[in-house]
Amino acid sequence: MTLRSLQPLAMIALKEAGADGYAIYEVDPTTEVRELKLSWGVSVPEASQDGFTLKSFPLRAGDVVTGSLVFVFRGGAISPATHAVLERLAATIEEVWRLSLVPAAYARAASRIGELETELADSKIADRARGLLASGVLPRDAIDTIVRHVESVLRPGELITVLQQLNQDFEQEIAERELANRAKAILQRRYGMSEDQAHVHLRVISRKSRKRLREVARYVLKEPSAQRGS
Repeated sequence: MTLRSLQPLAMIALKEAGADGYAIYEVDPTTEVRELKLSWGVSVPEASQDGFTLKSFPLRAGDVVTGSLVFVFRGGAISPATHAVLERLAATIEEVWRLSLVPAAYARAASRIGELETELADSKIADRARGLLASGVLPRDAIDTIVRHVESVLRPGELITVLQQLNQDFEQEIAERELANRAKAILQRRYGMSEDQAHVHLRVISRKSRKRLREVARYVLKEPSAQRGS
């Protein structure tokens, strides 16, 4: 998974440090084979060579190196000040890099919870069924009893309800941000606003009108001038 935020973060680091190019690689922890994920500017050579200086930073997931961030400079050694800038921003990029591991970590946790929930439900049903069979003669209401028990055990639990609500909340927030970004782009193009100014403008209208940000963004997108400019 290549995160969209990595590219603008790397570009900020490149511009602040005066680098001529950068590359972000995914690294196989076992074979150490690198796969290029993102790059910009001057092509990054495999190693420092005449006329070029490389500055590399490992991107770790826990204690394991799973990526590499490399900046290339035309010319000789970089200054201590430039090195400090790169180190600070590389640390931030490494934190973001770890985001790519979140889906897999959540999937493992959810899978284990599902296994335990299934095991627990199965145990409850088995114990109740064996209890009915223990006397050797089933009670007259055995069918009703076991049906009600199974239904109660298999009723959706609290966890799945929470997960479904979280899923809905995240989907809604992502959709709202996409609308807001499109609306901000229109305001920037139409009125020459900066991204920050457009963001504040939408928030102010949202607060004053007591409408959700997505409603304000939809209004901006529906304006005739917005449609003509799109």
